[in-house]
Amino acid sequence: MRLFKLILVLMLSLTSIKAMSQNKPNIVLVFLDNFGWGEPGFNGGGIVRGAATPNLDTIANEGLRLTNFNVEVQCTPSRSALMTGRYAFRSGNSKVPIGNNIYGLVNWEVTLAETLSNAGYTTGIFGKWHLGRTPGRFPTDQGFDEWFGIPNSSDESVYFTQQGFADSGVSETYVMSGLKGQIPKKVRPYRLDYRPIIDLLSTKTQKIKPSNSSPEKLKSSNHSLLLFPILRLTFRP
Repeated sequence: MRLFKLILVLMLSLTSIKAMSQNKPNIVLVFLDNFGWGEPGFNGGGIVRGAATPNLDTIANEGLRLTNFNVEVQCTPSRSALMTGRYAFRSGNSKVPIGNNIYGLVNWEVTLAETLSNAGYTTGIFGKWHLGRTPGRFPTDQGFDEWFGIPNSSDESVYFTQQGFADSGVSETYVMSGLKGQIPKKVRPYRLDYRPIIDLLSTKTQKIKPSNSSPEKLKSSNHSLLLFPILRLTFRP
């Protein structure tokens, strides 16, 4: 009788594990710079702040809200904390990097993308990274299968137009694209003509697809328009 009960428990346990593995949710993670707590409608903003956010409100109402992620004062440390689950100073990313120095997440940091990849997810990131711009520190070195976006901050799109930039020794920023196991390639210079449409184009270039062995997806979308609010946009049909 005891043996029968043990076998029954094991069968039920295996059945539960199988059911859980078949119900892994797809994950869409949107990270916005300079987007205040009170901006969206589900936090009391929306139309009160001048722009309704019905899509965000629907996601918030239908999903699980985690309301205690305490961001840092800058984007790089906030992104580091989100990716690793650790305080940014522990990974050496406590502030935004200045100049052309090497910075970002080192290979021994375990990221959200790596964890989900090991659990069978296909992963992609589209938009701003700001956690490394050299080989070994790109998103595709940190667990993401695909990346299309910019390595640093959006304000670098104006550098090319500044007087003296050509003689400054500062490298021009490029839009990058790459796959896991490959060094990302430069797509085109990131200048003001491309600045207003990069988020739109990044959604059009997303090629991340489920495979037979990896049906679940993690998509990290890092919108950049909010970081540079003084830019005027004109939309035409």
